[in-house]
Amino acid sequence: MTTTGARAPKRRLVAKVAAPVLSQGITAGTSLVLQVLAARTLGLAEFGSFVLLLALLVTAIALYTGWVGDSLAVLDRHDPSTRASIVSSALAGWLLCFAVAVGAALLLRDGEPATALAFGMMAVLRLAAETVRRLLMARLQFWHLVGNDIVHITGTMLALAPAAVAGVSLPALFLSMAAGAAAAVFVGVVQLPAAELRLLRAGTAGLRAVMSFAAWRSLQAALRPAALLGSRALVALLVSTAAVGVLEAGRLVVAPLQVVINGAGSFLLSNFVAKMRQDAVAGQRLVHRATWLLIIGTGVGGVALTLLANPLGTLLTGQAVDPLLVLGWVAYLMVWAAGLPHVTEVVARRMSRHIFFVRLADSALGIVLVAVVTVLSGSVIAVPWLMACGGIYSAWHVRRLAIRSRREARTA
Repeated sequence: MTTTGARAPKRRLVAKVAAPVLSQGITAGTSLVLQVLAARTLGLAEFGSFVLLLALLVTAIALYTGWVGDSLAVLDRHDPSTRASIVSSALAGWLLCFAVAVGAALLLRDGEPATALAFGMMAVLRLAAETVRRLLMARLQFWHLVGNDIVHITGTMLALAPAAVAGVSLPALFLSMAAGAAAAVFVGVVQLPAAELRLLRAGTAGLRAVMSFAAWRSLQAALRPAALLGSRALVALLVSTAAVGVLEAGRLVVAPLQVVINGAGSFLLSNFVAKMRQDAVAGQRLVHRATWLLIIGTGVGGVALTLLANPLGTLLTGQAVDPLLVLGWVAYLMVWAAGLPHVTEVVARRMSRHIFFVRLADSALGIVLVAVVTVLSGSVIAVPWLMACGGIYSAWHVRRLAIRSRREARTA
């Protein structure tokens, strides 16, 4: 085989990943702009509240997309019973999310009704927008997804413009995010074919089958953001809200790496399912190539961002960021990247329960280490390093699960 021929599969893989990575880049870019704006315009207490509420939203989205979104991609969403159960799950998720979001905002902001209602409404609209996004992913229409995300960020920025002139506040930020999500839902409904939107009736006939896959998958998907939420809450409780801001500043510097990893994850699940149905060996090759591409890309990009930690931190948050903190976030993301393709492979083979227990041990170890070291030192520099410790075990164990799942698939 010629060198050009050998490189062709890698070029095709990179080309296919481009759209989902770009989609994640737009989504993360919107979040980054909002966080930078909040860091520069809100008071310290308000910015800390924004970071914590945003972390809660990310956890809710992960839980929801793990149940509803991944069910759309992996299960037969056109089966009437499965379809009705997914609709019921989505409606229940929206109601639960609104209640938790309002309650959390009231607790965090000492009973501010405007902030609580704005955050609750925005959270529900974000879940609706994620439903549309996941349908586009399940259909492998990633460039349609990019268009939908462009509408989302455009709607958010247009709604935010008057607030930026009059004065940014937490309710204004959340209402702007709600406007962008509503625009994305509207455009997504137009983008999707009628077959995807027909017979959207709630029901429970197929709920047991959906739960057997989605319950473990959603819990597993929410563990990582929940662990990050927990670590931030611990820092706020044991140190200060200002320390949460310092921790978040370091994470913002490595946000581009997280975009690539998230985009690759979105691509891998949908494409691995399709490849596995056609050729199991091709699916395994996809996982192998993706693993090395993610590890090398994250490492190289991480070194560059660490070297630029101070100027990037000043640009994003108005203050320099400790390079050791940034390098810790790079280590955390490298461990995540190393395990993600194998997680996707195991999930596609409907072994989500196994992944959940591995990730639970990973998250629990990280949280315990963060709590102990934060109490003893009062510093946040070690937080991402400690969270990465549990991830090393997770990446190793998930790889073993993937190998085992291949053997079981061959003998089935």
